[in-house]
Amino acid sequence: MSDNWIALIPEDPRHVPDPARQTRARDRFTELAPDSEEIEIKVSDHIAFFDCGENFERIRCPSCDAEIPTEWWQERMDDDYGDNGFTLAQYPTPCCSAKHSLDQLIYEWPQGFARFSLDAMNPNIGRLDDQHKAEFEEILGTRLRVIYQHI
Repeated sequence: MSDNWIALIPEDPRHVPDPARQTRARDRFTELAPDSEEIEIKVSDHIAFFDCGENFERIRCPSCDAEIPTEWWQERMDDDYGDNGFTLAQYPTPCCSAKHSLDQLIYEWPQGFARFSLDAMNPNIGRLDDQHKAEFEEILGTRLRVIYQHI
């Protein structure tokens, strides 16, 4: 059996909303997805990677829109990760040599880096619509990236 998650992470990987905002967001997610198997708040001292699992298609350069080779990306992931999580250093892209952090690359389906996430396991709601995303952004006080993970 496969599982699906919706993870909400801040666009700013270092941002962690205050605990009261986190609780309000979790409570709202519970209202929107009452059939979820689990809704969890995750906070880390270090920046972690939130992937889309089997939904992954490709990675593109934000400067020239060229496809980034997966091998190059995996090597940069290894370079960037250390004892304190991801540093999100700037790397020249293999296509046009523009410098970008791993977080700035364009992931299809969306993926990202963060210290905070709000995750719903098997929420059974399909995609989160723009209105609800905006509502969560207001509750959490930050712009969000929505990650749809399928495993």
